[in-house]
Amino acid sequence: MSTKRGKVARIFINYSKKGGAYAAALLDELLSSHFGEDEIFRASRSIAPGSDYSESILECVAGCEVLLVIVDADWPKRFTFQPHDANPKEDWVSREIKEAFKHGKVVIPVLLSGAERLDESSLPEVVADVARLQYLRFDYRNIHQDVRFMYEQLVKVCPELKAV
Repeated sequence: MSTKRGKVARIFINYSKKGGAYAAALLDELLSSHFGEDEIFRASRSIAPGSDYSESILECVAGCEVLLVIVDADWPKRFTFQPHDANPKEDWVSREIKEAFKHGKVVIPVLLSGAERLDESSLPEVVADVARLQYLRFDYRNIHQDVRFMYEQLVKVCPELKAV
């Protein structure tokens, strides 16, 4: 869905409520204060009440420039399914990533404190490509340094972004 001014945000924050939600909220706050709230999409903040969240999310993934994948230490474990799950239900984290790849978006893993570099062989096919992508770090011990570096890198991949 469009942001309050009617345009789609350039940066989409992909995260799981089970892990990384607080980091996603903090990153949203820091990036919003630098680039403006309308440039950042985080579902729990950006989707208007009464909106179809499914439609809103898919529209915003298709319209963004960059999808930041918040990866905490337990992120790879979320994608392990029990043998009896012949057709596991696709979660929103993987669906958003799949949509971003489908639309040719820049996908950047953001490794949180304690998260190791991803191993492609331990991930399901739908998210395995994330493991081959150059990542950024967002560590609680270096928040200001990491976010300054992130600002610089985001402007490199999306030159239309401007500081407010």
